[in-house]
Amino acid sequence: MKISMKIKLVFFFCLFLSAGCPCAFSETQPTDLEKKIEKMIRQGQASQSKTEAWAKQSEAYLNEIRELRNRKRWLSHQQNKYQIYIRKQEETIEELERRKKETEKIKMSLEPFLDELFTRLEEFVRNDLPFLPEERQKRLRFLKDSLDSYHLGLDEKTRRVFEALQVEVGYGGTVEKTEGTIPLESGSAQVNIFRLGRVALFYQSLDGKQAGWFDREKRQWEPLPGKYAREISRAMEIAEKKRTPELLDIPIGSPGP
Repeated sequence: MKISMKIKLVFFFCLFLSAGCPCAFSETQPTDLEKKIEKMIRQGQASQSKTEAWAKQSEAYLNEIRELRNRKRWLSHQQNKYQIYIRKQEETIEELERRKKETEKIKMSLEPFLDELFTRLEEFVRNDLPFLPEERQKRLRFLKDSLDSYHLGLDEKTRRVFEALQVEVGYGGTVEKTEGTIPLESGSAQVNIFRLGRVALFYQSLDGKQAGWFDREKRQWEPLPGKYAREISRAMEIAEKKRTPELLDIPIGSPGP
């Protein structure tokens, strides 16, 4: 019974559709359908455009996010590097401060040391063989003025002191012939002077007949026996490079008779 009822209902529904269908299709014109289809197409295209635009925007956002991440990594790296730079600079500043303090200490002790060196040099020249007296005294006066100058830097004072010391040291390894006036028992005399380093200092009269030397113990010029006159003359020729170096018989300590 139920099955027959269902068959009747289906039959009735089909009959209704067959009766109503011509009217429905007759009311819908083709142009309206086309408009609806076009509208749907436009809506689909708009939706597609929005989807593509959103995809592009999403890609742009992703690229920007990647760029920001890269920049964040770079900034983090730079921050670490700058921390290292700062520590290095702080260490450098600390080292410079330490050196500055050491320099101040050196300055406090160096200036008195330079004055002491000058005093010792002045005393040494005074007790040394009396050669080049004007030149050496002029150097000492210049050095004294330099050390007493307020406007001269400590480095320049140091340079001048050591330069003077080098000159004095250099005298010990050279021989030299000069002319000068020396005090003798008979009075002042113009003579030729031969310096053998810092070992000995000899004189010879301008006519070559008399010779003598400077006695360190007595701190005065003393005549030598006549036998040394020729040897001293040869020594002077060697100093002037007029003769090749050779062994000479000249007194270094106390001369013999």
